[in-house]
Amino acid sequence: MKHVKKIACSVGAAIALIVTSVVPNNVIVSHAGLELIGNAEECRLTPYICPAGLITNGIGNTHGVTDTQITIEQVAKDWTLNIESAQDCLATTTEVAALSQGQIDAFTSFIFNVGCTRYRHNPDGSETRIYKKLKAGYYTDACQELKFWVYGGGKKLNGLIKRRGKEMELCFS
Repeated sequence: MKHVKKIACSVGAAIALIVTSVVPNNVIVSHAGLELIGNAEECRLTPYICPAGLITNGIGNTHGVTDTQITIEQVAKDWTLNIESAQDCLATTTEVAALSQGQIDAFTSFIFNVGCTRYRHNPDGSETRIYKKLKAGYYTDACQELKFWVYGGGKKLNGLIKRRGKEMELCFS
């Protein structure tokens, strides 16, 4: 990827497009959950390489990214699809109606961040503890598991420590 000038965008503007349904969606994450995800991911109209080494744009979007600048409307559309994908992954694990809003927000943020496959499985193919606890309906215990997911590339990352702390706050709210 050639060097592209960083152009930031407003997470708040993307949230407004979602909550007012200017961008049609089936997002069940609350405003607080959207703020958590958006502020943790940041918002950029131009592509960049994320800490995981993926070409990314918008708010943590890694799908169909090109070298061109996108609009805030496209950011909101891509973000909506990615949030809905994380919600769908959560719904295949547990009965979402049994979760509190804070738990929906926290687990959707977590899955958005790590991806559905990694949320479910460890590198050796075994099921993760958080996945097993959610499947079994042990929601409070699953909330406790969030604090262990603070490593990226084998290193403890301050951004993940802060994000998981906020996810835990929502999870227990």
